[in-house]
Amino acid sequence: MKVQPDRRWESFAKREPYFAVFTDPKFLSANRTANNEREFFDSGELLADAIFYTIKRRLVHDYAPQSILEYGCGPGRLAIPFARRAVSITAVDRSPAMLAVARREAAKQSITNIHFTTASAFDPAHRRFDLVNAYLLFQRLPPTQGLALFREILGCIGSGGIGAFHFLYRGSASPLVGMTRAVRERLPAVNGILNRMRGKAADEPFIPSHTYDLDDVFRIVAEAGIETSHVTFQYDEEMTSAIVFVQAPLSVPASDEAETAMQAGEPAAEGVIDVRDLIAHTSIDELNRTAEEYFASLKEWEHHLAKPFSKADETPPILIALATLLQGLRLTPGTTVLEFGAGTGWLSRFLTQLGCRVILLDVSPTALRIARELYEKQPPIGERPEPRFIPFDGRHIDLPDGSVERIICFDAFHHAPNPDDVLREFGRVLTPGGIAAFAEPGPRHSRTPQSQFEMRTYGVVENDVDIHAIWRTAWSCGFRDLKLVVFNGSPFHVSLDDYEDLLTGGSTNAKWVASTRTFLRNVRSFFLYKEGSERIDSRSASGLACEIAAALITSPAIEGQTIIVEATVTNRGTAIWLPSNATSGGVAIGAHLHDAAGKLVTFDLHWERLTDPPREIAPGETVRVRMSLPAQPAGRYLLEIDCVSAGVSWFAQLGSQPARLAVDVVRADV
Repeated sequence: MKVQPDRRWESFAKREPYFAVFTDPKFLSANRTANNEREFFDSGELLADAIFYTIKRRLVHDYAPQSILEYGCGPGRLAIPFARRAVSITAVDRSPAMLAVARREAAKQSITNIHFTTASAFDPAHRRFDLVNAYLLFQRLPPTQGLALFREILGCIGSGGIGAFHFLYRGSASPLVGMTRAVRERLPAVNGILNRMRGKAADEPFIPSHTYDLDDVFRIVAEAGIETSHVTFQYDEEMTSAIVFVQAPLSVPASDEAETAMQAGEPAAEGVIDVRDLIAHTSIDELNRTAEEYFASLKEWEHHLAKPFSKADETPPILIALATLLQGLRLTPGTTVLEFGAGTGWLSRFLTQLGCRVILLDVSPTALRIARELYEKQPPIGERPEPRFIPFDGRHIDLPDGSVERIICFDAFHHAPNPDDVLREFGRVLTPGGIAAFAEPGPRHSRTPQSQFEMRTYGVVENDVDIHAIWRTAWSCGFRDLKLVVFNGSPFHVSLDDYEDLLTGGSTNAKWVASTRTFLRNVRSFFLYKEGSERIDSRSASGLACEIAAALITSPAIEGQTIIVEATVTNRGTAIWLPSNATSGGVAIGAHLHDAAGKLVTFDLHWERLTDPPREIAPGETVRVRMSLPAQPAGRYLLEIDCVSAGVSWFAQLGSQPARLAVDVVRADV
């Protein structure tokens, strides 16, 4: 059922978007102040908190939705706070005018993860969400129309997801007032007359407040096969309303049920350690000592020195999770990377091998000592930046503000008893546009058998990872975007027929998605992006492009004499070219030598600095350079002139066109 925009309502919504939601005179455009607007949107924050509180208290105590549908979003009062609690929001309203206000407010608050769409464009049959919310929506629709819409959007709740639906079910108006309101709603002419009598615009639409029979609501809920629900009530002087919370049944293919139960790993309630109690009753200093005692108690270090190849069954999931982080970190040689909870340093050593300037941070001095030994026993190949080893007191990272470009937390952040404090430190030490990457467990981690064993045996913190709480804190620390990684750590093996079926969008897709969802329930790999823009330079292939024009100064060339070529080079990419003498990413001009038939004679014939002295070349800048190429025997040749970024790529490999010159080399006595 499509709820279409109404012409009179559109005109009114353009003039009075806030009053159309709350009919309080202070929200009229003539009376509205900046404080009133702030109060309007602050009320949405409070309501979003209340909705999540009820869900966690009454239905799913570790609730962490990834996707939310806000139906009837209006000016974005709830969609915007929801956007701080989930990865993606779909905000639907019948009114384009309301959506325009919501878009402006979202942009004003730097919210970028909301997709706004009209009700006529939204297709509920093809989307499922972890949370479906409709507030102050149904009372604006006659019950017959409202219940039909309720039935539709109830079907948008995904497996195990939650719906929160607001209904007005009791009003205090007298029968005469009720009859008058019904006439005003159905007969616009009568409403116009009454508007004039009250000093209002004749075309101002009547804003209805329809009541619903909750029996009708719950009959639809039962027909949808939903058995779990909770109701909260709201009272004011004129009306009573209810928010109906429902939880859709979890739909897992039968073959995956045993795996789901095993992965959830819920221990018996008796004797369970509550990680919150552990944190509340243990100081940070005590936890630091616990970590040090563990590493100091190790009688041999072979297992840690061999990571991630210590155990055959541990290696694949570690490497898969690591690959997801490396793909998103956008590392280049020379990038300064802080590894939080570096432990014995196996990951830091890999980052050093990539040419990064690595800083290892850990609360355990012994762990850092093991890491030093790893670097000594397995030194990185080639010239690489020396790593730094910094002890962590659990509170303050001993680095200046804006001193690192990347932070990586590999299975370490969930050990922090004070995650909010740690995130604030991350925001402080990262450069503008920097990235913090995390590979962590999920929201039920503390109750798995392994976590319970670790906490009971070693006293270590095994925190649940609440991605929404992390995002709320990260936002306050200067991070402006969050991206989660969707992947499956257990490759999905299929037959040849099923493989072909999957590629054509057949039923195997559903099995693959179900397998991935099962895996992702207990995994949170994600990236936080610091506010600001990051400088792009030639240490990465991204953004590299050039335009080259070249000519021979002397033609023909003489055997035994230097070949002189003059070239004009323009930076046509988006990256700054580092000086030609930079070890990593320095851009120079080079030449390949081919014979007359096009067969390669010498690949690296010569490299020449672009400027003297070497300096950076900005996007759009043009330089002239004279190349002195080595003398060649008499013959006919083809020179290919191209730019090259040291340790990265030749520009032709990235799509730029090199300059080509035919060269005749003649004997001196000719």
